[in-house]
Amino acid sequence: MLFIHLKANRHSTKHSTTIIMFYLKKPKSKENTLIIVKYYLSKEKKYFQISTNIKINPDNWDKKNRIPIRKRGGLGIESQKISVKLNEINKKIEDLRFKFGKELTVGDLKLAFNKSEEFVYALDYFEAFLNERIKVSDVAYKTIQKYKVVLNKLVVFQIHKKRQYKLSDLKEQFFIDLIIYLRDKHDLYDNTLNRYISVIKTFLRWCIKKGYSPPMDFAEVRIKKHETDDVALTREEVELIANAELSGAKDRAKDLFLIGVYSGQRWSDYSVFDKADVRNGLLYKRAKKTSSISKIPLHTKLKAILDKYDWNLPKISSQKFNVHIQQICKALEINDKIKFTHSKGNHKKEEIKEKWEKIGSHTARRTYITLASEGNIPDHIIMEITGIKDSNTLKKYKKVNNKAITELTKDLF
Repeated sequence: MLFIHLKANRHSTKHSTTIIMFYLKKPKSKENTLIIVKYYLSKEKKYFQISTNIKINPDNWDKKNRIPIRKRGGLGIESQKISVKLNEINKKIEDLRFKFGKELTVGDLKLAFNKSEEFVYALDYFEAFLNERIKVSDVAYKTIQKYKVVLNKLVVFQIHKKRQYKLSDLKEQFFIDLIIYLRDKHDLYDNTLNRYISVIKTFLRWCIKKGYSPPMDFAEVRIKKHETDDVALTREEVELIANAELSGAKDRAKDLFLIGVYSGQRWSDYSVFDKADVRNGLLYKRAKKTSSISKIPLHTKLKAILDKYDWNLPKISSQKFNVHIQQICKALEINDKIKFTHSKGNHKKEEIKEKWEKIGSHTARRTYITLASEGNIPDHIIMEITGIKDSNTLKKYKKVNNKAITELTKDLF
């Protein structure tokens, strides 16, 4: 390969001497060719070279001054753009040397150039992160949907701010502005914000793993997560639902809900069971979300519903299911008044709702764990049945019923 050595920039410091050179990849080409930057590392006594991803026609290249030839009109504008980009590369290397306070290594340069220039804006990186998760299939469908929601929120935030953020712009002020915007314009409360920020942190950790260099400010961003006011059903309410005479879609929704209550599984798992997974009276179920294995006692009530459908459970979306189960609970007058609290920083909003309004597919698993705990089943057994690995996670699912509090403490004094 013939090299055209461009103007060398020599910078002497106490620690090292560096030489930056530019040359054309194909200097005799009749078509546009890449401009290559070559950086000499005196300590390692080797050159590090990368493509600038900038192309120029050799006829427009000033070999003596090692810069694009100045021209008039459209070609002049293009030459000026290329010159600016080359100066930016020079500046980036100097900035890196200042940042590290030492002579750069090949590793430093690979991290800075081979990766950080792969995309232009922060959302380009986010889309790459999202696409990789989809292709690798290492997270659940709902998680992918959550990532997409956050991406959409970031898009409208940029529109609101009338700017496109680069990865290097995601500093403390970015997070402050984003949180204020989501609270004010989208009426998001702290628990939802906590989930959004967690997704962004996951994305930025992915960036670091891939060799990109986002600001580390995100590590200090905190949105306090508050205890949720989710509900669980009492044993009497479960029996009320089980004894309800229903037909059609509501009857199928009732059965699916009871399978969740009787098995303690997530909606994504209790809506699908396989008879081949039964061994020694236990139903072994690998969780779709976490891949953990639950060992579910196949007791009479659970088996009866599964046999009713010959283990081929009816298909229904979680949205339609939630509507049906709420209508059932409303008709059965499961309507205790419950106060729910939502937090936005130091501001709290309280609302009163009837219990049936907060019942959905997630209520089944919470009900199982609550009733099992009240029935004095040890936590390690509940965790084995539900597939929960962390005792703190189990604790979040437990919702002590007021009646249980009264009954268990009535003879205390």
